[in-house]
Amino acid sequence: MNSGQPLGSVIQGSLTEGLEVRLHPDISVEDMRVGKFLVVQGMRSRFFCMLTDVALGAANARIIANPPSWEDTFLRDVLAGSGTYGTINLAPMLMFTPESEESFSPTNGKSANPFIPSVTGLASFVPQTSTTMELLPVKTIPSHFSQVYEASVDDFRRVFGWEDDPQRRNFSIGKPLDMDVPVCIDLNRFVERSNGVFGKSGTGKSFLTRLLLAGVIRKSAAVNLIFDMHSEYGWEAVAEGKNVNTVKGLKQLFPSKVEVYTLDPESTKRRGVRDAQELYLSYEQIEVEDIKLCSRDLGLSDAALDNANILYSEFGKSWIVQLLNMTNEEIEMFCDEKRGHKGSIMALQRKLLRMDSLKYMRAVCPQNYI
Repeated sequence: MNSGQPLGSVIQGSLTEGLEVRLHPDISVEDMRVGKFLVVQGMRSRFFCMLTDVALGAANARIIANPPSWEDTFLRDVLAGSGTYGTINLAPMLMFTPESEESFSPTNGKSANPFIPSVTGLASFVPQTSTTMELLPVKTIPSHFSQVYEASVDDFRRVFGWEDDPQRRNFSIGKPLDMDVPVCIDLNRFVERSNGVFGKSGTGKSFLTRLLLAGVIRKSAAVNLIFDMHSEYGWEAVAEGKNVNTVKGLKQLFPSKVEVYTLDPESTKRRGVRDAQELYLSYEQIEVEDIKLCSRDLGLSDAALDNANILYSEFGKSWIVQLLNMTNEEIEMFCDEKRGHKGSIMALQRKLLRMDSLKYMRAVCPQNYI
């Protein structure tokens, strides 16, 4: 398909609901795929859009009520484009607007804007715009019958830049569905904001996240602290494709820039992870505020947390060790002296005993691993 060939005309739409485009008769609706990038050329601005939906339409309800047979190719060709047509819905994402003011001058029928048709033999006034375009968020929509085109390489470069841009830390994260042009992300802007990768199961969320992290590490844009709950990023991970069983993790790609820590050394060695450092926590590193964060999981009441503050005021950092070693008589004596509640402290003791079963918990550590 020719990238300069118009695909359709805008027939209706809104800023919030998107644009509805009627395809030209010579454009097959089967060539339109959801996720495709298109541009709409308005009178003053060029709109960068994403295709969100494809639909079929008919000019007359009688055509749908009495459709031609599939063997009647002549009648289907007659109806195509006039009686039957395809429509697509576009979501405007960004708009290109000339930075300089437009000046109007006669062109003797030749349009200075390649997207505005010229009228041969007639003197017409068309806007002459600067080639420098400013990228802006969409605050308006193009007018009726604005033409829709496939996004060109220049459009992608205006929006996403290119990877060898010396002024920005651009990193290529993939390519469009039907074009061989890199889609880049500015890592300097990326790490300034909160970001999320969302999608259904099996759509490649982990792969895209690994790719983004690899770009941040490669370009030294930021430092990453990754909680790898399912061992998908540190060492090799299981691939979802049929040809490759595993894919390399960040430690394999950047051995000198990535450190792997584990809370379960036995499981880590069993999975073949190399150079993983063991990580332990001591009871002295746990504060009352930490217990409050997991009070719902431990089933602690507000009274138990209040008595935890009393214990911390008395014993300091060793309050958990002291509590776990206390007998019922010692708890009763402590409550008489410090005005604590015996039942709440005993309940706190029982709940904190669960931490003894955690492999990474130690009564005392030789150093603060964190």
